Order: sequence, then C-alpha cells, then structure tokens
Amino acid sequence: MSAESTSERVHEELRTQGRGIAGALLVLGLGMSFTMETWWLSWQLPIGHLTLVSGVGLVVVFLLVRAIGFRQGVDDDVPLGRIVTDFGELVLQSFVAAYVTLLAFGVIDLDDSLSTVVRLGLVQVVPFGFGAALANRLLTETDVPIEEEAFPHNLVVFTIGAVFVTLPLAPTDEIVVVASTAGWPRLAVLVVLSVGVVHLVLHELEFRGHRDRVEDRRHLFQLGNAVMAYAVGAVVGAVLLFGVGQFEGRSLPELVQMVIVVSFPGATGA
Repeated sequence: MSAESTSERVHEELRTQGRGIAGALLVLGLGMSFTMETWWLSWQLPIGHLTLVSGVGLVVVFLLVRAIGFRQGVDDDVPLGRIVTDFGELVLQSFVAAYVTLLAFGVIDLDDSLSTVVRLGLVQVVPFGFGAALANRLLTETDVPIEEEAFPHNLVVFTIGAVFVTLPLAPTDEIVVVASTAGWPRLAVLVVLSVGVVHLVLHELEFRGHRDRVEDRRHLFQLGNAVMAYAVGAVVGAVLLFGVGQFEGRSLPELVQMVIVVSFPGATGA
C-alpha cells in the first residue's frame, strides 16, 4: 500500500470521526447541553438509573445504526463486527462531543469528580449518539451537486440556519447561567471553538455541498467564510436575545458574554 493511499485513508477516517462529532452537536446535542434539567438529572438520579436509561437508549441507537448504516457508500450486507466497531466509534464520538461542549460551557471543570463527569456523560450520550448516527450516513457529500450561493446571498442561508438553531435557546435561563459562570478565558476559547467548528463543517468534513464550497478557494478565503458565518450567528443571537428581553437591566460585559454563548449554537447552525 502506497504512502499516499495510506494518508488518504487516514484523512477519510478523520473526516468520518469529525462528521460524527459535528453531527452529534447539530442534531440534538446542543439543545440537550443547554438544558439545565439534564444537568440536574445527572446530579440527582442514582447512577444505576442513569446507566439503565442510557443503556436502553444506546440499544435504540445501535438498532438505528444497524438499520441505516453508519458510513456512506457501503453495501447493505455489512458484517456484524463492522457494525459493532462503527457503534463503538459512534459512542466515543458522542462522549467527545458532549464533554467538549459541557467543558466549553463551564458545566463541568477539570477538577470535577469522576462521578460527576460520568453522570453528565450518561445523560448526554444518547441524544448526541442519534446525531452522530445520522451525520455520516445522511449528511455526507453525494454526487448530486448542491449549488453554493455566493456572497452576499449566502448570508441569507447562514441567517436562516442561525435562527433555526438559536431561536429555541434565546429565551432560556441557561444562556444567562452559562454566560455568567463561564468566565472570560473560557468564553475566549468558546469563540475560537465556534469558528473552528464552523470551518470544519463547511470546508473539511465533506458534508453535503462541500465540493462547491472548497473548489478553487484558498484556505484564507475558507477561514474568512467561517468567520463570516460566526459573525452572522453572533448578530442573529444578539437580535434574538434583545427581542426576547434578555438584555433588560444588564451591563455591557454581561451582554457580550451572553452573545458569545449564544453564538456557538448560532454559528454552528449557520
């Protein structure tokens, strides 16, 4: 096997894993991560109960993987060993996406007890798993071309996506709680993480429409496109926060913190 072939296989595997993690965020994960009730459930319910519920949920996810497959372009007759391996990867992707998100939001910290971390992971892994299961199979690049809108028309597409994801989150208390407790260093990391996730989704992970987005475009242009999508997410988030009254009686630093927090799901949706 040539070095070039090996490198391509490694890159494809990394894209597959990345699509799963991004899909875990996009489909259900962000909504669950922003729900305080799920945090409380992880702290209050017995560990045995959480394990049982998560186990049942993961069985459903496994059946979903068995029914629709996990990877684009594979035959229907997939060996059971391959399905089990794919499912193991999916669970790992779900935990990674959940913990990165919870850490970025300040829901967990590096000095939290192992029990707390495990409990939060058990609550989040099933909804993240559904997203990861769907991403690689349904959202990957296909031979059917998807025309990419050029600037400024792509701003409309970015805005629609940002509104779709941000609107249910903007009125919630979770935005205020995360913004007030995260701290500026964590929020700065969240900005970088947001732009990075957008760049990966648009230009690296080969989601649908990828070919048109990267064709004959330099990396600097791609990064600028990701920053523009983040800016759209931030503006949409600010407008929605203002519209639902979240800005009332708050200082400018508090407003900026809230916009940074809501920009992560907004930019990801864009």
